[in-house]
Amino acid sequence: MEMNRRFQGWIILLIFLLATYSPPVSAEGQIEPVLLIRLTLKPQVTLRGLGPITLFYRSEKDLAEKPHFSSASWQKVEDAAIYHQLSWQVTMVDGQLILHSEQGDLITGDLPILLHNSGSGFELNGADYPGNLILWPDADEGLIILNEVGLEDYVCGVLGSEAYASWPLEALKANAVAIRSYTIHSLGKHDAFDLCAENHCQVYRGLPQAAVFRAAVTATAGEVLTWRGTPINAVYHSSSGGRTRNNEDVWSGLPLPYLRSVEDFDHDGRNYQWPNAYLCSVEELAHGLILPGEQALQVTPIPSVNGERVGFWFGGTSGGRGLKNEELRRLLGLPSANFRVFCYPEQTEITQPIVLPPGASLLFVGTGSGHGVGLSQWGAAALAARGYTYQQILRHYYGTEVDWENYATAVR
Repeated sequence: MEMNRRFQGWIILLIFLLATYSPPVSAEGQIEPVLLIRLTLKPQVTLRGLGPITLFYRSEKDLAEKPHFSSASWQKVEDAAIYHQLSWQVTMVDGQLILHSEQGDLITGDLPILLHNSGSGFELNGADYPGNLILWPDADEGLIILNEVGLEDYVCGVLGSEAYASWPLEALKANAVAIRSYTIHSLGKHDAFDLCAENHCQVYRGLPQAAVFRAAVTATAGEVLTWRGTPINAVYHSSSGGRTRNNEDVWSGLPLPYLRSVEDFDHDGRNYQWPNAYLCSVEELAHGLILPGEQALQVTPIPSVNGERVGFWFGGTSGGRGLKNEELRRLLGLPSANFRVFCYPEQTEITQPIVLPPGASLLFVGTGSGHGVGLSQWGAAALAARGYTYQQILRHYYGTEVDWENYATAVR
């Protein structure tokens, strides 16, 4: 790892530390899982340590496995560490990782580096992130930034990114347990890190400012939901639009006993009503479905075993394709998977097979926000306002047969 320093006017204080590492410990004395989260940030990142920082490097350039700080592959840069009160610009140019401080310090190299401190964390683009940071220059993907963080801090960050501080505390506690359970269930979702920081996994924007989020996490510390001793896939969404969905009606796979359709109480939620209807022409839909050259499009509703419409089959002379509502939502960018479909301009609802001529359109009208499976966040807020405890809220959405365990016993 090549390190160059350019001093302007005065000597920048360099802090020499012998780095020691121990996994975070919960209030109950249990060792927390330590996660690697891939962050999504702008190409140019502003970084500032909130405490003394020690640098480590790694000779392996391929991000093929989880590069935890506890592994023996990280080697300390013996001659210096970064003075933590400076702001640094982090970029990648021609395969080189470049850190440039506001006082003129320059650190460059083509090897991954780890920035370690004693628990004070970092500020990235104005947001606070706990734990360690890994800066990984990748020839194909550019600069990869990983946040190595304890489970409870991560849950607090996700809660602050996915929920509202104005919600009742019991609703936030229910969300915290769902987030923690989903996280434990999803460990290893990616090969080289545990989870990403976007909707594909969970939105994570660092630690929130509002103290109520930490209070909800602390009050439920270590709690996860299990089914027959295994952490459940505790998916959640913003608002179902009146009733949550069975998992098999939204995604492929077998029915899960804790992801059953239940009544929702999200009617007064911010995301209950779609702000607009969505119009899509036959030609646009055929193009999105990769059905080129069609002159007309057959549309056939697909029912579930209980008769509820869960998708559509679209086809023409060269074949067809069936999509569940959730797949249509993602294809067309709809707010939720809870919608009705109408012919346009006739505005008659499609409940039976129909052939749409060229120039016709489909009108999508719906309620809710998200996939509609598991915990409804706005529904949880409404139940908490009625006096439900977080345990009652979770049992409503995930069923009465789920169990509570500490992650120390649930992670095996």
